[in-house]
Amino acid sequence: MKKLFQKLIAKLIKKSVEDVVSNPEVVPAVTPMGNSKKDFWRFVIQTLISILTAILTALGATSCVAHF
Repeated sequence: MKKLFQKLIAKLIKKSVEDVVSNPEVVPAVTPMGNSKKDFWRFVIQTLISILTAILTALGATSCVAHF
């Protein structure tokens, strides 16, 4: 199964690269990064919120299961 996924991923990447090489207009333009400090803190806050949400969801599901 692992080899099958590896082959599929390799074919997908190869096809994507061939498409971009044959048609360079498809490649999106590079945009400036903007404020990297702001982007960093946004990423950190989003990650913390995601982790806290996952923990609270797990605790909520555990408490619901305990009643049955």
